[in-house]
Amino acid sequence: MTVKELCQSLYFKDIIEPMKKKYPDALLPISRYKEDYDIILNTVFSGEGGTITFHPDGNSDAYMCEGDRYFNIVGMKVVLPDNGAVTAAEAAAEILWCSAPFGRYGEIDWALFEEHEADKYALQAKRLDIKIALPYCRDKKIRRELKQQMMSTAEDLCLSAKADDWFVFGEGKLWGKRQNRSKRKRKYRMKKRRDELFRQSELHKELDLLEAKIGSVSELLKQLVLSSSSIETIYYESKTYGKSGRIDYIADLLLNPLYNSKKYLNPAKQQECICVLYATPEYPCTTAEQNRIIEILGKYFGSTPWQLFTRQCNGLDNEVELEITYITQ
Repeated sequence: MTVKELCQSLYFKDIIEPMKKKYPDALLPISRYKEDYDIILNTVFSGEGGTITFHPDGNSDAYMCEGDRYFNIVGMKVVLPDNGAVTAAEAAAEILWCSAPFGRYGEIDWALFEEHEADKYALQAKRLDIKIALPYCRDKKIRRELKQQMMSTAEDLCLSAKADDWFVFGEGKLWGKRQNRSKRKRKYRMKKRRDELFRQSELHKELDLLEAKIGSVSELLKQLVLSSSSIETIYYESKTYGKSGRIDYIADLLLNPLYNSKKYLNPAKQQECICVLYATPEYPCTTAEQNRIIEILGKYFGSTPWQLFTRQCNGLDNEVELEITYITQ
C-alpha cells in the first residue's frame, strides 16, 4: 500500500498518539500535523515514488522522505514487517513526523537567507564575546583574526578552522583555565551582558517582524514586546480542499482538545496575542467570516487580551491562514 492509502485507512487521532509517545519533546504543534495529514489525503501522486520499509526490529527507512515533497511522498510504497513489530498507526506516525517539516513547501529560495547587516545589539554581543576571550589568546594569527572580526558588521563570526577551534571549543581547555576570583567575576559579568544583548537583538527582530505584518505598533505594545520573556508565533492554515468551511477548519484547530492549541496560553502570566488572518485577493474574507473568526478567537483566548488584523497574501488559493503571536511577560 502507498503512504496515501495508509493514511486513508486511519483516523488522525490514531496516528498522533504513537507520535506523541515516541517523540514527546520533538513535535511541531499538533495542529500542524493535522494540516499535513489532510494534505496527504488530498494530494495526487505526481512524483517518482519510492519504498519505505519498516523492519522486524522496529527500525525503518522513513527518514528517506525527509526533505521530500508530498506530491511524491503520497505515492511511496509502505512495507510493514510480517511479525507485527510496527503497526499501521506507528508507521503512519513515523512517516508524518519525518515529512512534516518540508513536505508541503516548494523549493527553498536561498536568497532569503543571505547574510544581512547585524543590528546594534547583536554586533555589541559579538564584540563582547570576542573581548572576553581575547586576553587569553597567545597566537598572533588568531588574535589578528579576532580583532578583524570585532571590526566586521556581520552578525556571525567568520574564522579559520584553527581560530574557530580555539574560540568555540577552547573555553576551559585552551584559554582561561587558571583564573582568580576577580577574573571569574569579570568574565561572569561580561557573559551576562552578552546574553542580554543577544536577547535584546532577538526581541528587536521580533518587533520588526510584527511591524512588517501589522504596520506601526503602539508604544504600549512595543514596550510589551521588548520586555517580554518569550515570544512564540504559531500558524494555523486551513486545508479544506473545498470540502468544508475554511473558518470552521481554523476553529477546529484552535478549539479541538486533541490538538492542544491552548497550551500556548498562559493565564498565570501577563500575556497579549496578535492575530493576523491572511487570505488571497481573489478570495478575501467576507464580513460573515470575519465575524465568525472573532467569535472563535473570543472562545479560544478567554480572558487573554488579543488583537485581530486582516491582511492579503498570495499562495493560499481559496484557503486562509491565521498567524498568532503569543507575547508573554
